[in-house]
Amino acid sequence: MIIREPNPNDTPAIIQLLQLSLGESLLKKTAAIWEYKHVKNPFGKSYVLLAEKDGVLVGVRAFMQWRWQLGNEVWTSYRAVDTATHPNYQGKGIFKKLTLTALEDVQKKGDCFVFNTPNDQSRPGYLKMGWQEVGKINVAVVFTFCYFFRLFKAQTNEKADDGKLDQLCQLHNADLKYKNVIFTPKSAGYLKWRYEENLLQKYHVISTPNFYIAMYIKKHRFFNELRVVETIGSFKKENNSEICSSIIKYAFKNNCWLLTLEDKKLFKIRLYGSFGPKLTFKSLTSNLEFIKSALNIKNWKYSIGDLELF
Repeated sequence: MIIREPNPNDTPAIIQLLQLSLGESLLKKTAAIWEYKHVKNPFGKSYVLLAEKDGVLVGVRAFMQWRWQLGNEVWTSYRAVDTATHPNYQGKGIFKKLTLTALEDVQKKGDCFVFNTPNDQSRPGYLKMGWQEVGKINVAVVFTFCYFFRLFKAQTNEKADDGKLDQLCQLHNADLKYKNVIFTPKSAGYLKWRYEENLLQKYHVISTPNFYIAMYIKKHRFFNELRVVETIGSFKKENNSEICSSIIKYAFKNNCWLLTLEDKKLFKIRLYGSFGPKLTFKSLTSNLEFIKSALNIKNWKYSIGDLELF
């Protein structure tokens, strides 16, 4: 079996293998989506490995580049995402071999770490390969009828250009840097790629000089949930009021009686707890102080958009 990095001509075969192994039930698999995720990512191209046997592509493993920051230090990291094994070759250790080889390769590039939020079926396999559980993701759950009065609050119609949005992101990053938490540094370019150009999920974005919101409607059998995946700009009380009103108005407009978000301060009447998936972490650094910080979920300041599968 040959383990190698891909070339541009491999993309159709990669997509075919993903479709064959995983189907289309959760996330679509197309060449355009592959390029969006693994080539156009503003953090850089993904590290991808392929397994080939007798001229047939039998395995793929992708580590998407990401960035997290703690204090002044920005960490290169990787999200363990798209992976697939040909149905005729499952159970032969291809997934493990690709993953361990990829870990060795990215570690040679410098201090880094790998993170993901695997489901209950795949998590044991990651733990056997050295991943560690950080903790369950905390989520706030809000019943929108509790905030009916927000429908009558005025809100701004001014839109932010890239310059003003970058200024807003700089304030956001500086605030989290001061709080000494682990966060993904934001920029106008990142937000555009992550939410506005996303080919996998249609996000509703509200962008003003004072705040930025990204959210989408998740349909359940008996109700609609508004999932707020990014809020930037909670620096002043008046901004909080505008953010809350914008979210509630969009929720009522789309018959969403429940909303979820990471920020527990925006809505005081809410449930808040470990309702999300488990964050896991694989260290590829000898920096023991950072490892200690990263293994405590309280030290992470994430948005849902930083961690959700896409």
